This record gives sequence, structure tokens and C-alpha cells, in this order.
Amino acid sequence: MTSEHQRIDPLLAPEQAEALRATIRRSGPYTLYVSQPIESGLGRGLTRRHDAALAWVLRELASGSTEPMDVQAARTNLFRGTWLERGERALDCGVVADHAGLAAAARDVLGLARVEPYMLYANLLLPGQELPVHHDTPEFVGLDKTVCPEWFLVVCSRSGLFEEHRIRVASAVAFVAGEGDLITFPDGIDAPPVSLPPTANTAVVLDADELVHGVSRVGGSAAPAPPVEIGDTLGWEGSDWALRRGGREIARYPAGAVRLSLQWKAWMFDDSVARADVMTRPLTLSAATDRLVSELRRRGHAVPESPDDVDLALLLMEEFIQLPAA
Repeated sequence: MTSEHQRIDPLLAPEQAEALRATIRRSGPYTLYVSQPIESGLGRGLTRRHDAALAWVLRELASGSTEPMDVQAARTNLFRGTWLERGERALDCGVVADHAGLAAAARDVLGLARVEPYMLYANLLLPGQELPVHHDTPEFVGLDKTVCPEWFLVVCSRSGLFEEHRIRVASAVAFVAGEGDLITFPDGIDAPPVSLPPTANTAVVLDADELVHGVSRVGGSAAPAPPVEIGDTLGWEGSDWALRRGGREIARYPAGAVRLSLQWKAWMFDDSVARADVMTRPLTLSAATDRLVSELRRRGHAVPESPDDVDLALLLMEEFIQLPAA
């Protein structure tokens, strides 16, 4: 990474920014990011980002929090809408997806010339919600979140064992409305974090796979957790955001109370030759698992020949993923 982050201010012309806000409002209702645990295979019963969730719960307990687990889950399960994923566009989002300024900043941050936007999400956080500090989900040729949980991909990245299969990714957070600072750890997880306020119509471009980051609690540290449960939806109705459960209204939030942002991601390569080269080296789940288990044994862990899926998952996260203790 050649630069910690790049800030773009303003991101859009005023009329474009207003149109983007309107698009977010009419593109709901939005669903929760975590809808159910992993049902089978490695880490069954755990969430797809169990690494970040577990680290956050441990930090909350260490700080003296006594909130029940369902309340803690409500604090961290944001609402999301997918606008662009792997070339498939759910709506016309080119004003952000193809933004020349984002591409230029991505080149500067990662030091790579070829930019291929491939993902754009709308993220919505209610008052009382926050985003635990984490590494973003990395990309590997042949291995992605459709075939394994996101925490496993983070393990692969943090282990450093699969760089020949890895696609470098530039990320951007485009702020649209609401509060909740972007928290980063540019000097390492043992150093004090840096807070970046969410100024509307600005964006921060960073290497989110490498730079630990999160979002501070919307509404302040004392804000109560929202009444969110699996299956709830969030949609714009009239002049407010409505939280619904099975069609029944649970709560309403004024426009400025909900944190709105877009998450943009792009694959990054030196050039077309480098892109073609890495694409010839796909990684499989079985090969990655075998190599990680071998590395665990090399480090002195007594991993049985047929380890329990959950025990192995927790050991992999503990060994390879390091997040701030406080």
C-alpha cells in the first residue's frame, strides 16, 4: 500500500449527490447483512464474519458490557442492498461505480494501474448500531464467499500463504448521510485509532483488506440498540425510514438518524498481463484448508486427522486473525 487512504471531497456534483440520496431511498426495502448462520461444513453454526463478531463481543465483555447476545447482535447487523456485484448491476449506479476519481485514488493507494470496479453495496446503520473493526473480505481466484464463509477468506489472507492466488482490492466508502465515524488503525492494532468523520458527499479510498477499520456507534456510545431481528426490513416511507417485521411496523427513524453509505470495490492489477497470469492459478477450498492445517501443525498445534469443523474454524481465526484488544 503506497498511501494509507485518499479522501475525495466532493465526490459528486450537488445534483448528482441529491439524486444518489433519492436512489438509496427508493431502492429498498433493505434486508439484514447476516440472515442465518453457516448450515454445514467448516464453521457450521457460526456467522459468516464470526471473526469480527467474536472479537467485538470479547471487547464488549472486557469493557463491562452486560447486554444479552441478541441485543449485541442487533447492534452489529446492518442493513444492506447490492447494487453491483461481479459485473451484474441491479440498477443504474454508474455515477459511483464508474467514478474516475475513485479509480484514480485506488491507483494511488495500492500502486497498481488497472482498475476493475466489481462491487457496490448500500449500507444502512440505525441509531445504536456500529460496525466492529475488521479486515474486509479478500478476493482469491477460484475461492470466494459463494463457496466458503468470509472469515475463511480473511484467514487465507492474513496467513500470507496464498498470495499467488490473491486479487488485490481497492475499497471506498462513499458517505451519503448520517453520523458514525470511520475508524482506522493506520499504525497497527496496538496503536491509537484514527477517526474519519462521515461528511456527506465525500469518499475515503483505502486498502480495506489490509487496514483494520470499523464504524463507531451511530448516535453515540450511549445510544440504545435498535429492536432489530432476523427477517426485518428497512425502507423509506414518506419522510422517514420504517423498520418492519413481517409487514408490521416496529419503529420509525427520521432521515438524518440513519447512516447511509456506499461501499465500492475494484479489482487491481499491474496490467492485463498480470491479470491474465493470476487468473491461471485458481485456489480450491480443500487445498487451502489442507495448507492451513499443515501450517497450524508446523506452528505446534496438535490438529487431529479429522478435526471438528467448529473447533478447526475457531483455531484458524485465533491463530491468523489479529484485531485490536480494546
